[in-house]
Amino acid sequence: MKKQIILGTAGHIDHGKSSLVRALTGVDPDRLQEEKRRGITIELGFAQLPFDKVNIGLIDVPGHEKFVRAMVAGATGIDMVMLVIAADEGVMPQTREHLDICSLLGIEHGFVALTKVDLVDEDWLELVKDDVQEALQESFLEDAPIVEVSAKTQQGLDSIRDQIEKMALSLPSKTQRGMARLPIDRVFELKGFGPVVTGTLYTGSFKEGDTITLLPDGHEGRIRGIQVHGHATEHAVAGQRTAINIQGIELSDIHRGQVLAHLEELEETKEFDARIQLLPHLPKPLKHRASILFHAGTIQVPGRIWLHAGETELYPGDPHWVRITLDQPTILLPEDRFILRGFQRFEGNGTTLGGGVVLDPYPPRRKRHDPQLKQRLLDLEEATPIEQIEQFVKEAGPKGLTLLQLRRRVACSLKELQQHIAKASSQGVLHQFEKQPPAYVHKQHFQTWTEETTQRLTSYHEAHPLEEGMAKESLKEQLGMTSQRLFNQLLQKMESEGKLQVLQDRVCLASHSIQLQANEANVEERLRAIYNEAKWTPPRARDLPQMLELDEALVQPILDYLVRQQQLIRVHEDLFFDVQHLETLKQALITFLEQNETISAQEFKQLTGASRKFAIPLAEYFDKQKLTLRVGDVRKLRASL
Repeated sequence: MKKQIILGTAGHIDHGKSSLVRALTGVDPDRLQEEKRRGITIELGFAQLPFDKVNIGLIDVPGHEKFVRAMVAGATGIDMVMLVIAADEGVMPQTREHLDICSLLGIEHGFVALTKVDLVDEDWLELVKDDVQEALQESFLEDAPIVEVSAKTQQGLDSIRDQIEKMALSLPSKTQRGMARLPIDRVFELKGFGPVVTGTLYTGSFKEGDTITLLPDGHEGRIRGIQVHGHATEHAVAGQRTAINIQGIELSDIHRGQVLAHLEELEETKEFDARIQLLPHLPKPLKHRASILFHAGTIQVPGRIWLHAGETELYPGDPHWVRITLDQPTILLPEDRFILRGFQRFEGNGTTLGGGVVLDPYPPRRKRHDPQLKQRLLDLEEATPIEQIEQFVKEAGPKGLTLLQLRRRVACSLKELQQHIAKASSQGVLHQFEKQPPAYVHKQHFQTWTEETTQRLTSYHEAHPLEEGMAKESLKEQLGMTSQRLFNQLLQKMESEGKLQVLQDRVCLASHSIQLQANEANVEERLRAIYNEAKWTPPRARDLPQMLELDEALVQPILDYLVRQQQLIRVHEDLFFDVQHLETLKQALITFLEQNETISAQEFKQLTGASRKFAIPLAEYFDKQKLTLRVGDVRKLRASL
């Protein structure tokens, strides 16, 4: 596959951008009737300029100040820029603003096309070139070539083509890492095919048949067909001008500014952390909560800038670390570039305030006056991917983060991310607690849970010395853990380390043992004697404190203890029986049923020698134990059925 490079034009209105594109490619980028009538580019225009080893997707952007939004959309995702300056006018306000926007969007490669040279003489041309070089000082085009050209006479067209090809071949190929994103810049409908969206595929890839969604609105559909530069293909990759025919979504639900993505991969945000830089020509600083127009990809949305502790103003020319809130949700990923524009025009430079780069699209909620907020961003920007992973998972708390959530927050490929996670896990920094989808929690939280589990079990044993341990579900709830798998892993880890013991549905410290005090041992002995002597007619548990002339707070724990020790069995509510007597009755019942097949309520009463108030609960107990089954007025052995 040939290398794919996107070239964007930039420059003041009526400086010949569209004419030059038409002369180079044979394609008229002014596709709207209004554009042709007014003689200016209003929307983005597209054309293709193929070479032997590289394909150039050429984006012609509007030059008029009112259409800077479209200019930002076109400049986002381009690899190099052709700054168009008319020789008869020289550097103009939109020339400077477009140059600023390209710089702020991180574009590093380009050249100058000095157009309409047929309209000026040599002396004037030299003056204009000096003016251009002065305007480009300290910009990314400071040392860029200046190519003289005339679309009308075709002077210099070959030099322009040579310059484009040479620069394109020197640039690296567009990276395929990251999740697929197509910021939509055009929407239309083809009869018989349905809605079509176009844009520059920013990252990742799409293929026919993919299930997709339009964000942030969430409409779901499927890719019916793909074209790249007017040619049908089954697959589109990052860096290509792409048209996608969508099935399953109404045309009325699609609009410019949406992002086409794979289903459930990306998530919207209205608040993010970023590093921004204001243009040095701004006459005054921006204040906390300043209103701005936010541009990223093809979206324009109002928002505000929030400063951190100790800061009240943002000064032109300096980098600042801020939080930005938007009035509407959008789709952002780390390292995305954006433009900030204001509502006041600055003489000679338009309304562009500055721009920046996204550091964290899903920042933790904290109060502005937290002194750690700014330092967090400084650390985050300098951190390696593995350090970012550790920080994000730590900040996520006990819920942890899934692999997909980490993909949205760390700027690397899926393979690289998995390698970083594996390394962090091998170092004990991360703990994986879910397999599908993979999810991770930070070691700090695991250690905190371990310490808290020990503390809670210690307190529980002190409050309930005669109980074997604390109920699992109660412990899980008190720890605030929502993942059953993670809770089980915590218990397994602590048990393997000899810190606790898991007893079916209960948990206790490994060091815990039940030791009856002298008075408790005395109560235990008296209770066992009562139930042994009572046989089938034991007292109700609620009557025991009065019988023993003891406080209920002492009797009930000992009674529960005898149940856990399997000395007594609770048959019904507060009705308990000695386990040996109950076993004797069980064997007698089995023998009776083997000889007679059925037993009536009266026969069971005679078998026990007890009254109905004891016989009925006992009979129902054996039903619950799956020993017998009631059939009408009699019971049978289940094993015989």
